[in-house]
Amino acid sequence: MAAVIEARGLVKSFGAHPALRGVDLDVARGELFALIGPDGAGKTTFFRLVAGLITPTKGTVRRDPAATFGLVPQRFSLYEDLTVDENLDLRARLYSVPTPEARLRSAQLLERVGMSPYGRRLAGALSGGMKQKLALVSALLTRPDLLLLDEPTTGVDPVSRREFWQVLNELHHGGLTILVSTPYMDEAEYATRLAFLDDGRLLAPGTRDEILARYPRPLLEILSSDRVAVRTRLSTVPSADDISLFGTRLHVRGAEGSGPDLIDAVRSALAGLVPPDSVRPVDPTLEDAFVLAAERDELVA
Repeated sequence: MAAVIEARGLVKSFGAHPALRGVDLDVARGELFALIGPDGAGKTTFFRLVAGLITPTKGTVRRDPAATFGLVPQRFSLYEDLTVDENLDLRARLYSVPTPEARLRSAQLLERVGMSPYGRRLAGALSGGMKQKLALVSALLTRPDLLLLDEPTTGVDPVSRREFWQVLNELHHGGLTILVSTPYMDEAEYATRLAFLDDGRLLAPGTRDEILARYPRPLLEILSSDRVAVRTRLSTVPSADDISLFGTRLHVRGAEGSGPDLIDAVRSALAGLVPPDSVRPVDPTLEDAFVLAAERDELVA
């Protein structure tokens, strides 16, 4: 498939601070591509470059000139002192969408996202989740080929997050190309491909299965209320490379070259502190894989 977005050696600095460090990335037509990373990783900078709002310090970013795009920025950017309908009417006029078509399209989209009853409500009176749905409807009003969404569900309640992603999935299955950024690993599960942005560096992208396949080391999960004591004991196990907190549990990653004997070594070290059946092998998560990729400095070639 042809690339709708193509970045090569993309660098963007603000003063002495590099926000992006040589990013190479292709997004193909028809993909739902998720860019994952913590605050300050460079996600918003990348989106602003793709949208043409800023220029690169170095390198290139190309967007297919034949592909129109809609942008949902991280911060709500519509007029809070206008109603939902007034915001959409204004958007339609700015983009020369004929009034009958715009009103029909607005009604269809508002119904699709569950906002039909709120047309006369001021945008500023909407909840965070509804504001993001309105921003999505506004971006879709002009029937774009490419949809750019910068952290659309940050600060949104879990129910609204799930509803928002259901709509994105429907749009993707309808043929829309979508590039979305998120700090939430669970949202990455919806994507056809994904990549992790860490301190302006892009870790090699791929499908969920491809990324997890890069995680060859054994992984154990430990359930214990005394996690400090567990970490202290495990510091004496040479084959335990990394110990991470996952909610009420600990994940123990095997060192390079470790194998099935890791579980025996860990159980032995924790004897008398943790029951043997509280130590079990688990499949790696995307977070596990990305942490390892970051440590290995597995950047896009």
